Amino acid sequence: FDEKMYEKFRKQPLIPIGCAATAYFLISGIRSFQKRDPMRAQKMMRARVGAQFATLATFVYYVGLSNVNFEVAPQYYRQKAAKEAAKNSDAESRDE
Repeated sequence: FDEKMYEKFRKQPLIPIGCAATAYFLISGIRSFQKRDPMRAQKMMRARVGAQFATLATFVYYVGLSNVNFEVAPQYYRQKAAKEAAKNSDAESRDE
């Protein structure tokens, strides 16, 4: 379990950092609520939302980057390449 977790942290280091930042802002905001400091509590809760957004955006980036097919219309280009290859082979056979 530890090796698998270490490997994931090594591949995606921003996710645990974002989770730690979110937890810090949440705990700090809750303590500010308890100390009756509404201005700081509001700032911490806004920072928490920002940290959550950044962590989620980073997660989507990591997941999307590994799952997105960057080929645009791959079947179309494969068919086009096959047709061009067939034309080139026909043209070569005519030239001989």
